Amino acid sequence: MRKYIVRKNFDQNDLDELNVPNRTVFFEKKKGAKILSEEDQKSNNEKQINSTNSPEDQYIKKTNHDEEILSTEAKKIFDESLSAMEEYDKKRLDNIYDQLSTEKKISKELNEKLHKNLSKIASAELELVKKKNQLEKDLDDKTKQLIDSERFAAIGQLSGKLAHELRTPLTVIKGSVGVMKHKKGEVIDDSIIQKLELMEESIYRMNNQVEKVLSFVQKYPLNKKEESLRNIIQRSVSLVRKNPKITILTPKNDVRFNCDPIKMEVVIGNMLLNALQAIEKEVGQIIIEINESPDLINITIQDSGKGIPEDLGEQIFSPLVSSKMDGTGLGLSSVKNIVEQHGGIINFKNNPTTFTISFPK
Repeated sequence: MRKYIVRKNFDQNDLDELNVPNRTVFFEKKKGAKILSEEDQKSNNEKQINSTNSPEDQYIKKTNHDEEILSTEAKKIFDESLSAMEEYDKKRLDNIYDQLSTEKKISKELNEKLHKNLSKIASAELELVKKKNQLEKDLDDKTKQLIDSERFAAIGQLSGKLAHELRTPLTVIKGSVGVMKHKKGEVIDDSIIQKLELMEESIYRMNNQVEKVLSFVQKYPLNKKEESLRNIIQRSVSLVRKNPKITILTPKNDVRFNCDPIKMEVVIGNMLLNALQAIEKEVGQIIIEINESPDLINITIQDSGKGIPEDLGEQIFSPLVSSKMDGTGLGLSSVKNIVEQHGGIINFKNNPTTFTISFPK
């Protein structure tokens, strides 16, 4: 039986129907050859195809093999890199722990030094406070000694002024007593009454001067009791020599105050005497008022005099400072001392001249 296959390498245009061999190849079956079925032939063809690889298949196989090798190398490199990173992180953590340990040690040392320094500072501060307190005490002692020495040094100056102040009222008393002796057995008339009033005023002035000196030289303890301030003011006004040209207005209201009445009479008496001397022989008035607030009791004494000289200012409360030629300069100083003994303060202002004494309730 003949078999044939069609050639594929011929030109279709040159096809010659009679020239069959040009397009057909015939072959005969060899004797003894086995005729394969189509399935066996197909299987043999596949085996043949599989057994004989083309260059492309070889390239693909080679490529796959290379990729497997590269994948293995990459995995190896990745594992090495991961190990290196883990080792680096471990060393880095170890370095951090070492650094933290070092810093902790340094911090502990610094804290210990800080505590020691703070202890030293606290000790030094305590020592400074002790020295400060001691210095303040020494300063107070020295100040008291200085004030006492100044007071006693001023006694020499006071003696002359006090002698002059006492000599004048004593002269008045002596003359009044002499006149009254010559009128022995006669009826007491107005002239005798005037002499008695002069004697009373002179005695008040002498007592006032003595109180000033005593208040300046030493401070006696207060003998406090509840007293009417209005009564104290009335008694003080009654002891002052009346000038018909000067009107003294006393308060109509009243406040009871825990004070030393005798010393308060000295305060009001000195203030009235200063006001009278400031007005002198002119027509004027003195107004005394009592005011109170929830916390304070205020006594104001206002006069129509010429006022306090501007150059004296607050010095008028200092001892031996006076705006009068014959003044001792102890009146307002004594007033300030007595007021401060009662826990109060005294201030003044001009236009019109007004002294304000404030006591806490």
